[in-house]
Amino acid sequence: MSDSTDRLFEEGADRAAYVQTMFSEISPRYDLMNRVMTLGQDQGWRRRAARAVVQPGDVVVDAGTGTGDLALACLDAGATRVVGLDFARPMLLRARTKAGEAGRAGFALGDATRLPLPDASVDVWCSAFMVRNIPDLDAALREAARVLRPGGRLAVLEIPRMERGFLQPFARMHFTKIVPRLGRLISGHGSAYTYLPVSVDHFLTPREFTARLRLAGFEVTEVRQLMFRTVAMHIARKPLEDTEVR
Repeated sequence: MSDSTDRLFEEGADRAAYVQTMFSEISPRYDLMNRVMTLGQDQGWRRRAARAVVQPGDVVVDAGTGTGDLALACLDAGATRVVGLDFARPMLLRARTKAGEAGRAGFALGDATRLPLPDASVDVWCSAFMVRNIPDLDAALREAARVLRPGGRLAVLEIPRMERGFLQPFARMHFTKIVPRLGRLISGHGSAYTYLPVSVDHFLTPREFTARLRLAGFEVTEVRQLMFRTVAMHIARKPLEDTEVR
């Protein structure tokens, strides 16, 4: 792993700017790399997350929408309207191309820690492989709680830091050795997929992320680990009663 990539997680580092530039640069091959890296399973995970939280007629915000796959899965699950937000413009251009003329999905520049949405205005907040990249995770969770209506639902797909166990050495080898080489070959980007395993090491275990969601005021209803525990899906709910978000 690169020492320079590790330094992105030091206090004062501008990790957000790095991530914005990185995702803009890898956007042409982002979808292909996802399919290769997950052995074609990532689309199924997005559909699964969407079905877990979306009800017919829902308004959904997909934070860190990227090329829009989760947003479109939410439409397929019955959402009336989906707003996909991302701060990498080239990703949004690809999402808009995928959405075509459907009209029920809108994509715009936006920051997950400062959502351009009114309080209690959406039924679902979701994200796929985004929260690990946010320097201020708690601010993003507070924003999710703010824009959700009481009883609203949250879904997060992410690559967690693995707890010690039989599978950990194999997963670590995959992320630190195989993924960076595939990333360079497929995306042509020298550091994007070196950043990935470093960001995983600095993220939370599924148990720790569950605790973080609860601290943000959510009721966690489901935690499911996928692909040999290398991917986690968290499903949560904003309580019907007003609660203080810490």
